[in-house]
Amino acid sequence: MTQPNEPRTTGNKYFADDAPIGRRVFAKGRTAVWQARLVLLVMINIAQLWILSATIEAALAGHFKQLVPLIVGSGVCWLIALTIFLWWKPVKQRKRLDR
Repeated sequence: MTQPNEPRTTGNKYFADDAPIGRRVFAKGRTAVWQARLVLLVMINIAQLWILSATIEAALAGHFKQLVPLIVGSGVCWLIALTIFLWWKPVKQRKRLDR
């Protein structure tokens, strides 16, 4: 049994935060954050593919007035996906202080 101040191990020679990606032990909340990020990225990518197909269809049909809003919408989807990928990460666990 580990003491409250000792770091958690993965059952191997690694500490929980230093283990390779495949061997990391995450808390349930951290796993939920990663799953939510993945779901959001998939949903945004599907919407962006739909916008891309509408853009190509409008361009081939000669409806050039529709291109600007579709390109702007695709750019907004790209920026949202970029922010989710780069900045929306779970906060690292803080060390507990004994009271």
